Amino acid sequence: MFIFLITLLTISSFSSSQPSYKDHCSSIITESTPKNLIIHNSFPLGGYFTGGSGIIHDETSFIKYSSFYLSNIQIHETINTDLFKVESTVSFRTKPNTVYYHVSNFSYGDKPSYRSQRHFRSNYVTFKLEGFWSKSSGKVCMVGTGISYSETGDSLDHDAVLKLNNVFDSSNITSFISGSLESLNSEKGDEKNHYFETISLMMFSKANYSYSLDSKEVENEFSFESEVSEKKGLSLNPYSSSFCSLPLSRALKRLQLEYTHECNSPKNCSPVVSDQLPYMMSLKGAECSHTDKHRLKVLMVFSNKSDYWIEKGFNPKTMLIGEGWWDEKKNALHVVACHFIGIMKSSWDGTRIGDCSVRLRLSLPSVWSIENTNNIVGKIWSNKTANDPNYFKMITFRIFDDARVGYRASKYEYSKLEKVKKSCPTHKVVENKGRTIFPNVYSYDMRFGMSVRDIESNIEVAFGSLAPLSVGEQIYDDPAYTSNSNFTAESPMVMFNNASLFNISYKITIFSNATLYNRNSMFNLSSYRVTISAEGIYDARTGTLCMIGCRNLNSKAGTPLAGSVDCEILLKFQFPSLDTTNGSHIKGSIESMRKKSDHLYFKSLEVSSYAIYSETAIKAVWRMDMEIIMVLISTTLSCVFIALQLYHVKRNPNALPLISISMISILTLGHMIPLVLNFEAILAQDPNNKNFVFGYVGWLEVNEIAVRIITMVAFLLQFRLLQLTWSSRKTNESENRLWIAERKATYVTFPLYAAGLLISLLLKLKRDDFQNDTSWEKMKSYGGLVLDGFLLPQVILNLFSNMNENVLSCSFYFGTTFVRLLPHAYDLYRAHNYARLSDGSYFYANPNADFYSTTWDIVIPLGGILFAVIIYLQQRFGAQCVIPQRFKGSEYEKVSVVAESEA
Repeated sequence: MFIFLITLLTISSFSSSQPSYKDHCSSIITESTPKNLIIHNSFPLGGYFTGGSGIIHDETSFIKYSSFYLSNIQIHETINTDLFKVESTVSFRTKPNTVYYHVSNFSYGDKPSYRSQRHFRSNYVTFKLEGFWSKSSGKVCMVGTGISYSETGDSLDHDAVLKLNNVFDSSNITSFISGSLESLNSEKGDEKNHYFETISLMMFSKANYSYSLDSKEVENEFSFESEVSEKKGLSLNPYSSSFCSLPLSRALKRLQLEYTHECNSPKNCSPVVSDQLPYMMSLKGAECSHTDKHRLKVLMVFSNKSDYWIEKGFNPKTMLIGEGWWDEKKNALHVVACHFIGIMKSSWDGTRIGDCSVRLRLSLPSVWSIENTNNIVGKIWSNKTANDPNYFKMITFRIFDDARVGYRASKYEYSKLEKVKKSCPTHKVVENKGRTIFPNVYSYDMRFGMSVRDIESNIEVAFGSLAPLSVGEQIYDDPAYTSNSNFTAESPMVMFNNASLFNISYKITIFSNATLYNRNSMFNLSSYRVTISAEGIYDARTGTLCMIGCRNLNSKAGTPLAGSVDCEILLKFQFPSLDTTNGSHIKGSIESMRKKSDHLYFKSLEVSSYAIYSETAIKAVWRMDMEIIMVLISTTLSCVFIALQLYHVKRNPNALPLISISMISILTLGHMIPLVLNFEAILAQDPNNKNFVFGYVGWLEVNEIAVRIITMVAFLLQFRLLQLTWSSRKTNESENRLWIAERKATYVTFPLYAAGLLISLLLKLKRDDFQNDTSWEKMKSYGGLVLDGFLLPQVILNLFSNMNENVLSCSFYFGTTFVRLLPHAYDLYRAHNYARLSDGSYFYANPNADFYSTTWDIVIPLGGILFAVIIYLQQRFGAQCVIPQRFKGSEYEKVSVVAESEA
């Protein structure tokens, strides 16, 4: 009963706090008695707003309209057939959701305390509204309350009235819903914090939309282009693809605009109001016809070069709205677009849609050439005369990048092959004993990334990628675009004795490092991004690729010039053979064929790429699997050998003080440092730090974590041995001579290590393979060398302490030596059977973790075995057994003299 009474009081309180419809809306729409709940599609579901200072904390300017949404819409018939009762929730997004903390004080006994409470605040301002809609006048008036949050997190109640105009049950291109949400709270007094400035609203009507702009007169305007010069585009399948669905809708959001030479400013060149020439255009399908899939209502959004990648709100000054339809005869999308007229600074009142003088034509090219390798191309023009202030010169556009469209050209036409033959020398193929295999022209080995260096300064100035477009006339297969292709990666390899030359075309994208923007730079008349379309000949017998390329040029304003290209570019590349094992580097050059005095001339560039062929990648994955297993085995063996040494010292406690603390410390650090550097691998792999060259394999991560765990076990066992050795020295103070011997051994080993580090650094500086190594990488390599010779401190300590006991178990020093030297034997095998790849692909015998080469792989194992043999001899015949006899004799003679004096 108590809960029931509380509920009644809450409902009555809420009802009494509702604003009066009669006081605020009856003059616009009279009330009527509601009847049945109906389903009606005429009511809009959302739009854009501006204003609202007081509840919109992140207040946006006019050019960045935010969106609002209508939900939980309920429409009731009334006794008046023209009136409908409407209930709805209206939500305005102010800014991203935030979490804030509220700190309050309270008393606990006699001591004041403080506590912090975590609150989640939704940055949506929501109003619950109800009112009436007049079908004949198109007016809506609703009243209600809403809740917002202040900057401190306090909730605020707001009373408001919503007014809309032009809400009809049918619409066309000019239908435009405008309105406002006004605060009913006082701007002064106690209600000051509940007041907000009027919010101006706009919405596009979608109710029973009627397409009306595709008249016969308009269709004639799209026929002025020469049907002979332009080839018919690809046909559109309306049942499998739509301009309002992926992937085509995504591709239409990034269309780059190209202007004529006369356009250096927006005057008579821009279709919208802008202080600079628009750089990009986005076609957004506002609505596609459900009865006729060839039609759509579209928004044309223009953006500048400085902010085209930023997702912006609704700005009618930089937008056009229009209707489009697919012309099956010409296989092109035709659009008639209109302007927003009567735009005011802070309100939509008086805004309308008119001046439908803009035309757009978009097609999907069926034939590619060196001048056009785009999946989407088109034109924008005005049907006004040149004297009209709203006239602008024709603009062409194309897709900005190689975004997935779902359609690709069916043929490629070559036009520069004769020039290629004159510019590229032919190489004679010399018969040899073996057969050299170069990449299959149909395989994915023909695409690669590249590093670009300036030949004169030897500075890396850019990076980029090359992707084949066609082989012969047939378009190259790319599953990112389409699944239909006659090419397969399993096509037979092109062998040495196949005298085959292939016509091939490429699209090359180069990004500048912003280091060379002088007159003779490739980027002098382009932006930071240069796109080159190239075609030429690939010689499958020698692996050479020679092409002529064309790059797009920009105007002085920095916008692309329509039809302006530089086709005097020579590109040469040399692919390595597939069976190479000494590193697969693609070498090449990009040269200008113009004279140095020509303003389009640029300095020659050197191109290099680390080629990872498909066959090489498959072998590398198998090698990585094998290396992971070898790491697991070797790390497990380390644990076993350390455990055996612990068992040995347990049975022979007198041997503990004689163990070299330097040796145990080196081995302990050898296990600890990898754990510290790769600690995140114990818990989880960093998803942003994966080797995408070979793909992401989940079980590989599991094995890596297993390796780290076993390494931690080895570290703990090694640390335990270090602790026992140190404790045995501390508890037996009579063994002070061992500390003295340890100190002497350290005085010998440290200078040896320092001299070795200096020599190794000098040797590595002379080697070309290590020119780009950092100091830390050199230190890691030398650390591996020190670990390989871990027995050196024990050998020297034995000499100074004159040890004659079995300090180390044979399983420990021979076993650990075997674990340390096995990677060098494996590296010899790997160097003769696998190509050198990036260091991130090595899990065992990592070239950066030790000294690996043919010479070192022989010298280091011999040295490690020598130390193990010396330890064996010292423990069997005494520490001095390895010292030449003449040094022993002088020592014994000195001792006998002392004995005689004592007698």
